[in-house]
Amino acid sequence: MAHLSIFVRSLPPEKFYDITDTLERFSCNISQTEKDLITAECENVDIVACLVKMKENYPETRFGFSQYHGLSKGLSKIAKFGEILVSEEIQKEILDAYDITSLGMLSIEGMTSQILVYRVDSPRGELRYPEQKRTEFVVYRRNEIESLNNLLRVANAILVYGNLGIGKTTLLDQALAEWQEKESVRTFCPSYSIGTALKPITDIVTQILGVYGIESIEEKQETIKRKLKDLGIKDIGTSYLAILDFLGLSEEESILEKLELKIKVDIITDSVADVVKRVSWNTPVVIVIEDAENMDASSFNFVQRLTEKLAEENVCFIFSSTMPKINISGLKEIELRHIEKKQLENLIEQATGDHLALTPTTPFHVLQYLALYREERMNFLYNQYKGDSTVSEFSLPFHDITTIIKRRIELLDEEKKKFLFDLVIAGVELRVDDLPIESEHVPLLDYFVKHEYLRRHFNIHMFTSPLLHGEIYNLIPDKKTRHERLADYYRRLDGFEERAAFHYIRAENHRKALDFLKSSAELAIKKGGYESGIHYYNQALDLCQHHKEVASLETLVALNEGLADVYRALGDEDRALKYYKFVLDSYKDILNA
Repeated sequence: MAHLSIFVRSLPPEKFYDITDTLERFSCNISQTEKDLITAECENVDIVACLVKMKENYPETRFGFSQYHGLSKGLSKIAKFGEILVSEEIQKEILDAYDITSLGMLSIEGMTSQILVYRVDSPRGELRYPEQKRTEFVVYRRNEIESLNNLLRVANAILVYGNLGIGKTTLLDQALAEWQEKESVRTFCPSYSIGTALKPITDIVTQILGVYGIESIEEKQETIKRKLKDLGIKDIGTSYLAILDFLGLSEEESILEKLELKIKVDIITDSVADVVKRVSWNTPVVIVIEDAENMDASSFNFVQRLTEKLAEENVCFIFSSTMPKINISGLKEIELRHIEKKQLENLIEQATGDHLALTPTTPFHVLQYLALYREERMNFLYNQYKGDSTVSEFSLPFHDITTIIKRRIELLDEEKKKFLFDLVIAGVELRVDDLPIESEHVPLLDYFVKHEYLRRHFNIHMFTSPLLHGEIYNLIPDKKTRHERLADYYRRLDGFEERAAFHYIRAENHRKALDFLKSSAELAIKKGGYESGIHYYNQALDLCQHHKEVASLETLVALNEGLADVYRALGDEDRALKYYKFVLDSYKDILNA
């Protein structure tokens, strides 16, 4: 074990964290700090390569590297700006990798006699870095993955259920990492949303056709056409038109738009099933739908039909949920149980060196504690570096989850906090292109990924847990104003009616919410999601009932007429007549007035 000291004055927090993070990523452990000095224990002398690069960005740094802690500190203090001074033992280990100059026998602070000091100059050839380390504080669920594999041998559709924070997403991460031979498709259904109609199905289709994340409509069309040809789809014309219609990629009215609603939905379902089936002939397919209890009504129906149509193919569906039953039949269930308390205590001891006796808790709670521990520890070390801290040792008690997350937010500066609140208002699942984000704030997304507020999946960012999202949401003081502002942004964009409706509801702007619920219903039905369209119409009527001041007769007529038209298209004449009767009675009242 070698010791490294970095002497540099007056670093601002972000530069201090950049240096300490670099050292810890490349096999070092920050052992302590004091006024203008950072010291670390290093497992590998190749850390010198990081120091060579570091002095390019921080030219006023001075480095000391030795097998002795006190000596490394003394070396850093006699070094000049940008110099890396090493003791004789370190010099011998790096001699082949660097040009090294002997500075002779020098007096070092704290040493009774002079020692031989060397300066590291230019590297000989390419820099050799230590292997980066990233300790993943996760308990591997080997037994549960084995149970999942066993169940997949006898079933094509499985539900993994368990409480919030218990680790369902982590389990699926681990399982998918083992299933490299399978073509995996993954989508999420967060509860904090009005539930975009057929969103999970859209994700499945775009991923399996290879157009997820492609921006150009023309490129998407060409990619879909090529994929269908490669798969050998028989009725490629109908399938192509059906998928373009479903994804909203048709540039003009297609023949499918003129078909009856149920026939159109059947064609779309058959086309999607045929694509997935043919992909599975070459590579086994696993379709993962997380938080499936939050799927919109149309997606439930669509997925049910897909599971039935693909039951004999090499395709499996895995759903996750907080509930033991969801609105899909034929599922085999696995309950994800709590990790043993002892394992979680060991996890904390491994990460912090402290042994804590825990009450029963969740992996999410423990991971949030460890995130706070790292942040509080860095804050403590920075205060020592500035010369402010009077406490010599750092420790952190295990708090309840609300207190932990509240403290994490308090440690953010105002810019990061404001941006994080904007993200929380926008949703659990975030697409940068769909958000009004200033370009200078985009790099903050990487900051929040690094600090485990967010995770990335393809071209989207997601909060690491709905629990984290919910706790932060509760801390936002001006929610209504932020929702209103975001709703006003979405109402100007085509295809974002559902989001505008959601945020107007949260902002309690009932009049505008009503308008956009109606638009959302029309949009859902156009895509073939008639169940979701009916839900939006009913939600709008419910809003009218509870807030009569926004319920004009004209609005009520339009909503009832919309419902009547849907039920007529579905062949449900009795329900259609019920809503048409309200429309006719309303016109009679107008004429008699």
